[in-house]
Amino acid sequence: MILYHGSPRLFDHFVLSAVGEGTGIKFGYGVYLTEAEASAVHYSQPRHMELQPHHYLYTVEIPELTDTNHLVSGIPVPDTIVALVEQKLGVSVPAKQKAAGKEFRKWIGCTLTRAKKAGRDEEKRAAQLLDSIGILYNVWPTAQTKPDGYKNIAVFNPTNIRIIKVEAISITRQKDKWILVDRKEITP
Repeated sequence: MILYHGSPRLFDHFVLSAVGEGTGIKFGYGVYLTEAEASAVHYSQPRHMELQPHHYLYTVEIPELTDTNHLVSGIPVPDTIVALVEQKLGVSVPAKQKAAGKEFRKWIGCTLTRAKKAGRDEEKRAAQLLDSIGILYNVWPTAQTKPDGYKNIAVFNPTNIRIIKVEAISITRQKDKWILVDRKEITP
């Protein structure tokens, strides 16, 4: 599956130590990728930072989505995934948390850390557990109003990402979005 990642940093492989620097971890702990190149371009400029001097667009490949290797934030969790998590944790998942991948993921993290609310540590622990049982990704729509449109994906383990191409890009602000002006393929 071909996806994109935007960043103000040049690198030759993904690492989890940079998770959350650009957009936070609202959709889970992992490397954020998107099917929409324009979204990756936009997120090459982190919201909380002054305009960065450099921007890069990464074209990457990950293993294809299957029925049993990912969660979807807004839909019920497949029974096979629930069973794997219950076996791993030794406890039953409450019905409310099975109803949506987002709540399921947060419940896992809170169960592992005994926290009342999911934060960075809980999201990280949930990602590690999910990856350990073969759940590679968290998926959500690029536009919440278009659930069948482009997808965003948080990859729990960066070893599942292969960089195909890196481009130095120039961007400009148009209304509330950063858009692509120019690009040049480079070697990191």
